Amino acid sequence: MKRPIRLDIEQLRALRAEEVARFNARIPRSNALYAESRGLMPNGVPCSWMAAFYPGTEIFVARGDGATFTDVDGNRYLDMTQCDLSMVCGFGPAPVARAVAERFANGSHFLLPTEDAIAVCRLLRARFGMAAWQFTLSASAANTEAFRIARRATGKDKVLIFSGKYHGHIDETLVRGDAGGASEPDHHGLPRGVEQRTIEVPFNDLDAVERALKGGDVACVLAEPVMTNIGVIHPDDGFHAGLRDLTRRHGALLIIDETHTQVACFGGFTRKWRLEPDILTLGKCVGGGVPIGVYGLTADLSDLVERNTEPQIPVDGKTLAIGGTTYGNALNMAAARAALEAVLTEEGYRRVETLGEALADGIDSLLARHELPGRAYRLGNRSGLCLTDTLPRNAAEAARCISSDLNRWIRPFMANRGVWEPIYIHGPSASFAHTAEDIATYLSAFDEMLTRLKSTALRA
Repeated sequence: MKRPIRLDIEQLRALRAEEVARFNARIPRSNALYAESRGLMPNGVPCSWMAAFYPGTEIFVARGDGATFTDVDGNRYLDMTQCDLSMVCGFGPAPVARAVAERFANGSHFLLPTEDAIAVCRLLRARFGMAAWQFTLSASAANTEAFRIARRATGKDKVLIFSGKYHGHIDETLVRGDAGGASEPDHHGLPRGVEQRTIEVPFNDLDAVERALKGGDVACVLAEPVMTNIGVIHPDDGFHAGLRDLTRRHGALLIIDETHTQVACFGGFTRKWRLEPDILTLGKCVGGGVPIGVYGLTADLSDLVERNTEPQIPVDGKTLAIGGTTYGNALNMAAARAALEAVLTEEGYRRVETLGEALADGIDSLLARHELPGRAYRLGNRSGLCLTDTLPRNAAEAARCISSDLNRWIRPFMANRGVWEPIYIHGPSASFAHTAEDIATYLSAFDEMLTRLKSTALRA
């Protein structure tokens, strides 16, 4: 790894205090609502992430429109994170809004299929190539069901994941390993012994994968095509081919999680690189703004699911532990169909990839103009600031490319200039609602940020 951008942390914290004070002066109504809500919800929010993700820029939102949203004080923000890519279709896309309104008015859920489900499955099959599909309400739930299918298919228990991952808030993926092969829970509240279900190895390390698989107890390997939870980590040439070969040789299923990467290119990298997963998991933007989880199966695994679910299994027999009362509901299917047919189109992807290239080119150009080290991440519609001149190959390298201290200043700085910045492990991205003018707006604020950073908070 080459030289990183060297930050003066004390200066950054002083700059942050100035921006936070300025921001708080602009949000009296949000501040009043937080004072009320803290007596009703932990941290004053309905989900803890809403407090954790936005330190110094805590607001209540009133409405969204396309690529922007407005808080209760009337401040408008250009959204460069899209709720961690779940709102990539934009706020209130007309085709989805019409489909959802009509479906809700005529019944949103029946615990029975609608014709939209067939249409959605055909669209997904054409896009990603998987033979059969099932639906949940989140990608986390999709990965959970994928694990259970893998265990039934292989008779094995363990899951292999890669350092720096995020595949949802589920027990098996909230585990981290160390160089010696030991694992431990990432968070509190997990059951004792959870670390025994999971093996974590570095990304791009096929030797480590093979050593783990030789133990003979791994039911499945879960991987993103490109890692996205700690900056962007691209695979080495041949990594995915080697991973597919190793899983087949050692009797483990391969699960590819395209929840984030599906936004980078039409059909995700499963289509672009002709990957061959046994199970493909998706979520977030597939629903056009309505919560959804999806997983695709090979024909063989679809047959296995049929043989292990009712009505083929007697009522008093054991079935696969998959399904949920609100899964695959009519509202989800209507929203997904509209999103896939009218928003997440091949033409739309081409336009968004062009915006993503302009975003990354702009960041690289500004770094060069300010004579700063570092470079832009590049992943279709997504970019961001890597603090070193060399892009990372694994999580250990990626950790040196990002800074939570820097982000904690950038967040209020950008918000005070009308831009909503992602959290530090992610980066800005273009949505299907963004325009070239929006990208220019972001880069103008980014330029101003680099000017202030260079003059005040860099060390020699």
